[in-house]
Amino acid sequence: MPDITLDTPTGTVVFNYTISTPTQTSASHIDPALPTILFLHPVYLGKVIFHQQFEDRELRRFNLIGLDLRCHGRTQGKAGKGYGREVAARDVELFMSSLQIPKYHLFGMSMGGCIALQTGILFPSAVLSIFIVSSLPLTEPTDVGEGRQEIYRYWAQGVTCNETHTPGSSLSDAITGCFQLSVNNHPSKVFNAIVRASFPFMMQQWGIDQLDDFHAASVEFFTLREAYTVEAMRNISCPVYMVHCSADIAYDVSTTNKVADHLRTAGVSVEVTEIPGAAHFGSTTHPTEVNDLLHRFILSVCPQPPPPIPETVESPFREELVTVGWDSDSESDDPESTRHKFI
Repeated sequence: MPDITLDTPTGTVVFNYTISTPTQTSASHIDPALPTILFLHPVYLGKVIFHQQFEDRELRRFNLIGLDLRCHGRTQGKAGKGYGREVAARDVELFMSSLQIPKYHLFGMSMGGCIALQTGILFPSAVLSIFIVSSLPLTEPTDVGEGRQEIYRYWAQGVTCNETHTPGSSLSDAITGCFQLSVNNHPSKVFNAIVRASFPFMMQQWGIDQLDDFHAASVEFFTLREAYTVEAMRNISCPVYMVHCSADIAYDVSTTNKVADHLRTAGVSVEVTEIPGAAHFGSTTHPTEVNDLLHRFILSVCPQPPPPIPETVESPFREELVTVGWDSDSESDDPESTRHKFI
């Protein structure tokens, strides 16, 4: 997976990314004749969380790009104090411009959806559509912010005491908090593998010398943000599709509808859909439903005839998941059996 070094307004960052096309699992560049979708991940887990999207044959009729944001995955560079949706959105546009991709579609989940909206606000001529799974509310509820702070506190205690991830450790408590927020503490085997593959990068990114950055990216990003103004949202010139996950323990559907109402007031075309039973990281718990909605949405906003669906595709993340013990043939097993067993 390639890196690109960018001099951002807040310092040099080496962004790690992957490109998949209909014919190549890991490509060096996009097919310019096809629509391009950039995937923006939620907090804690990098682009590997989109494994189930990158292995979908219908979605792979397009160019798909996964990007590790600051303090996540293989990307190297400080978040810095004040890291938030505007800094991240400027990173997105600088990254896509550096790849010479002037127009693109955005898929964002949770934090990634917040960044996608901000990118649409700041760079409306570049963003062709925005698809959001589990939108953040206009402002962070106090109890959810406290939960994010608790996860940070457990993690900081664990790395400060040089703990390993073992049952009863602070690091284990932090991971359990992530599971509760993201998948309602019912991780599937593939989600467990995604976390196992991500854990070494978590340790590198959020060590004792990087805790300020971790706090900025995992707590302050959410708790210090202010509500979008309707005036700012008027800059968005593309359609927005919002997916609410009905089993989300952090935010209920009213928060998604409030964001949608703000967008409608600003004159933005918005559609809201709810997926029954889906947890906050809905693209992992209900990939079939999410992928189908995304596929149909992209087709609806692209004027050109759709490219053919490739006969076979492979996810660029498959090998690293298999390396940490994932067996796709057993994925139909009851997810209850994998609770708390990610290591």
